[in-house]
Amino acid sequence: MLTTSPQHRQNIVSTRRSGFLTRRQVVLFSFSLVLFLLSSSALLSEHTRRWRQSTYEEFLKGTAHGVAVRSDGRLELAPKFTLLADADASYLWSVRLDPKGTLYAAGGSPGKVFRFDSNAKPSVVFDSTDLSAQAIAFDSKGTLYVGTSPDGKVYKVSASGEKSIFFDPKTKYIWDLAFGPDGTLYVATGDKGQLFAVAPDGKGELFYSSDEAHIRVLAFDANKNLIAGTEPSGRILRISRAAAQGGGKNTKSGTSAAEGFVLYETSKREVTSLAVSSDGSIYASAIGEKQRTGGGAPTTVIATPQGTTTITTGVNPATQPQGQIQAPFLQFPSLVSSSIYRISPDGAPEEL
Repeated sequence: MLTTSPQHRQNIVSTRRSGFLTRRQVVLFSFSLVLFLLSSSALLSEHTRRWRQSTYEEFLKGTAHGVAVRSDGRLELAPKFTLLADADASYLWSVRLDPKGTLYAAGGSPGKVFRFDSNAKPSVVFDSTDLSAQAIAFDSKGTLYVGTSPDGKVYKVSASGEKSIFFDPKTKYIWDLAFGPDGTLYVATGDKGQLFAVAPDGKGELFYSSDEAHIRVLAFDANKNLIAGTEPSGRILRISRAAAQGGGKNTKSGTSAAEGFVLYETSKREVTSLAVSSDGSIYASAIGEKQRTGGGAPTTVIATPQGTTTITTGVNPATQPQGQIQAPFLQFPSLVSSSIYRISPDGAPEEL
């Protein structure tokens, strides 16, 4: 029979008690550690981090969802875009509907014109070795005309797809094509700022020569007057055939048959698009800031039948307090700065 002394039994109980206390200490330590971590997280969550983004460059680093970022850093609700078709081209420069409502698009490179069927599937109806098909237009019969650049020509494309040179302006760029009510094709060009008028038989003449480097875009107003947008002064012109004998005033070299009337000079460098609404208002989009080296405020040129008026917005230097330094006109990147303008039927302009 195995027996133990009282002293031995006391040692066993002490050992058991010692083990029980050790486990208890571990549990208490673990519980304390969890409480510490939870309290630390709560303390950290009480300190909110804040930052501010207000410039175009800062917003550009993010991804916009439903908003548009302006060049001045302002945010606006963005229109919803839906992909209609994907043409095999690096760029699309011109989009037009033919008389039947079929969609065409011109682009490059190399120069191509695409026709999209009812399912938005593209097919090539014109191709060229030129770098880009910059402009397209349709006559009253639905015949396609294409202007290519640089050093390009105006091509006539038959219904069967055969192309032929219709007119050669012998200029660097062909920017836009537009048919007048009488069937005359107007060809806007650069880098001499010339506008050509081409008869249905392909014979052309210099219609207007401007003091601008480029006539970028053409349209017709409600009264069928020819409207043009220019670069680099960002002007919107009304061009009409001169009533004087022998043609209108020549602003550069050669002779022109028309005169230009400045409807408005925008604050931007290049007028890229024109549209005329049913009420006669003229809408224009323009991009790029003009090069300004001085400290003066931008000027606006408005022409009237009585002459040309230049309006300067800002402080009059004659009345400006002495010691006040006027900040220079800062230039935005030319590819991100843009505006839309409206000229009402009575000639009043506004920036939208």
